[in-house]
Amino acid sequence: MNFEDELYHLAREIDAATAAVATTARDAEHSPSEWRLPGELGTVTVSGAGELTAVTLDTTEMHQYSAAALSRALLRGIQEAEHHADRRRRDAIAAVVTDRDLS
Repeated sequence: MNFEDELYHLAREIDAATAAVATTARDAEHSPSEWRLPGELGTVTVSGAGELTAVTLDTTEMHQYSAAALSRALLRGIQEAEHHADRRRRDAIAAVVTDRDLS
């Protein structure tokens, strides 16, 4: 194989790898992440991109919390759900990179 052919095949491999990473990132961004709040308080859901999409609270459970404790639990749940979504997206991309030996 001559030099131009090698470059052509290398460029095609790079294009395929880039497309695989982009597809994986896009798929991960469309996969919601749910985080359970303490006890049976409820759940927080974020998109795969980390955007808050839903908060579900059990009203009978929330009466056991002061306003300050409830707001801390909600904020912590949102932060954890966002972190989980980001970690899941990064792990999915890393798996593609590793599978394709792009490291």
